[in-house]
Amino acid sequence: MKKFKILTFSLILLIISCENTNDKKVIGQIIGAAVGGYVGSKIGSGATKDISVILGGAAGYILGGKIIEILNKKERDEFNNVIESSLNFSPDNQSRSWQSDENQDINGEVIPLNNYKIKNKDCRDFKKVIRKNNETFEESSTACRNEQGNWEII
Repeated sequence: MKKFKILTFSLILLIISCENTNDKKVIGQIIGAAVGGYVGSKIGSGATKDISVILGGAAGYILGGKIIEILNKKERDEFNNVIESSLNFSPDNQSRSWQSDENQDINGEVIPLNNYKIKNKDCRDFKKVIRKNNETFEESSTACRNEQGNWEII
């Protein structure tokens, strides 16, 4: 097991050393999904544990990329709730605002852009905007519902 951990750590270092801006986003999404899945695995048991892993992984993936670098854990959780709520309930082009509970200088919004179907799955394009320290970070994403009805980034 120790050799596996050393090999994994070495592989991560190699990947990070060769990354560019797009790679950082993908790596952030992968790490976010892994961390979210791990956290989800610690919640519940049986079927609820499986659901927690899926939801945690999806939440981590949604927030991966630039946003994961600029928000702390509590802020990511808060903003993820806004993303999910917005995808579920907001009409197209109606933004939902978010304000960090911990830092009044950090806020954002989620803007669902449109609804459509891909292979009979409900999908939505949306934009995430975070403002922190007079900087604005924007990411456009597409999410589709999986078989369990949860949103997943495609």
